[in-house]
Amino acid sequence: MTKTSKSLVTGGAGFIGSHVARRLLAEGHEVTVLDSHIGHGIVPNVRYVKGSVTDGALVEQLVAGHDYVFHLAARLGVKTTMSAPAEMIENNLQGTMNVLQAASKYGKKVVFASSSEVYGKGKPPFAEDDDLLYGPTRKLRWSYATAKLVEEFLCLGYGRKGLPVTVVRYFNVYGPGQKEGPYGGVVPKFIRAALAGEDIPVYGRGDQTRCFTYVDDAAEATVRALRPEADQEIINIGTDEEIPIMALARRIKLVTGSASNIVTIPHETVYPYGFEEIPRRLPRTAKMKSLLGFAPRTALTEGLVRTVQWYRDNDRRAQGE
Repeated sequence: MTKTSKSLVTGGAGFIGSHVARRLLAEGHEVTVLDSHIGHGIVPNVRYVKGSVTDGALVEQLVAGHDYVFHLAARLGVKTTMSAPAEMIENNLQGTMNVLQAASKYGKKVVFASSSEVYGKGKPPFAEDDDLLYGPTRKLRWSYATAKLVEEFLCLGYGRKGLPVTVVRYFNVYGPGQKEGPYGGVVPKFIRAALAGEDIPVYGRGDQTRCFTYVDDAAEATVRALRPEADQEIINIGTDEEIPIMALARRIKLVTGSASNIVTIPHETVYPYGFEEIPRRLPRTAKMKSLLGFAPRTALTEGLVRTVQWYRDNDRRAQGE
């Protein structure tokens, strides 16, 4: 009889984490989620533990009882980065240290969720071994990126000591269940405005480009990172379908059939002091394809259609309530 794999997903009640939990269930894993905020969107057949990754004793107890750890718990978002950088850095570093120390003690594989933010102001397309470039420390928007970078160094450091660990760098993941934030979550922000007949707000001129990755694709690639050939590797998770944000707004308007106007808003009226926009965010995906044997399947328009339908079915504001 084959032993059922047990996987722990920190931050598994969040957007990407919940989809990773679903993917693990589909592949026959027993799944436990550790999250400090457990609300809507509970995945059936998943065990939920309410708590923080900063609780070292709790993390050690849970890691010891599982075969694999997917560490997605983090304070994130541009708003948090700009308004509470110290708390964000302290929380994220402590949580990651707790996970890595426990995983190292018990010999458990870790998949760590990083971000395309770590590429900073480098020149795209971004490859995993490229040099990195950031602005001055006064520009608080770099605090999240540099914290993630330190966490990656921690992962690789524990890897040097024998811990099987893989770092995945997500590029603009979107899809059903994503939350709209005050300064982030551009896809849900645009969809909700379009469905409500409100102005669709594009920050700046809208010529900044991003590559949007459908969440089911991101979740599948994340689970594939359990492969031994991915150990001690950093792997971009994304697509090379690049689109300007203004064009994204137009496409969402088309998909929703909305009569909303698209309006531009200067960055300085939205973001506090210390923000700096990134003009392009484009990954190289060769390592994802070679090491994980995976390429995203969901084209942007198809993913947007699915996401819009989810908002129509589930979001009260989109339903006009």
